[in-house]
Amino acid sequence: MDLLTAIHQRRSHRGDFESKPICQEHLDQLIEAARWAPSPFNVQPWKLLIVADPESKSVIADLTQSAIIEQFKDARFLDDNSRWIRLSEEEWMDEKDGILLSDHLELPSPFDRDPTKAKSILKNARFLSFLGYIKAGKIPAKEISAQVRNSPILILIVMDHQRRPPGDGGRRWMWLGMGAMIQNLLLAAAALEIGVQFISAPIERAEDRKSLGEAFNMPSSCEVISLLRIGYAKQIDQKSIRLDPSEFVCYESF
Repeated sequence: MDLLTAIHQRRSHRGDFESKPICQEHLDQLIEAARWAPSPFNVQPWKLLIVADPESKSVIADLTQSAIIEQFKDARFLDDNSRWIRLSEEEWMDEKDGILLSDHLELPSPFDRDPTKAKSILKNARFLSFLGYIKAGKIPAKEISAQVRNSPILILIVMDHQRRPPGDGGRRWMWLGMGAMIQNLLLAAAALEIGVQFISAPIERAEDRKSLGEAFNMPSSCEVISLLRIGYAKQIDQKSIRLDPSEFVCYESF
């Protein structure tokens, strides 16, 4: 697969993976792609923690589950997220951002036929946090944690602050390099027809990131910035949408 095809076909895979493990050759290719990412000052501030052991994956799955349950109780967290929920394909196409709800969860009847009927609920952080207190968060928590537990491989992407570039912009340069490295990894996975999904739950809150770091004896200079679940995808057919170039490209001046 050529580069531009991989760019256009890359998607987050939210479904199940095939049961077979990632072969070592493909894993080595993913690592090599990450290794050659551009990095300001060539500081290469990244570390990859590759997790395939079932017990270790269960640790991450349990942390993911508990994090989601707690997040459902946090009205401010829910408010930040609810603003990016798109209830219909029409809204999603119009806004050209956010997440299409039907791609992430199955709504009960009658909302499954017309998700916009649930707008007053799904975009109301106080109501969602009430659902959290009555433990409704256990439903998505159980489903997502099972996906984490059953993934062939998990990769914790870690930023090492000991490798911070010099100057006031050091942290900015680190994030720029981390983004380039992750993109290299994602495009290599797409070219190899390997599915990848970001799992945000155990890294959204500082206390959850701390628990994750402690579980794997992470040095104090290291910060978990992303969790990826990886496996051979049965099928990747997620929809996606992007801004038209006229909406973000300027020539000579804004």
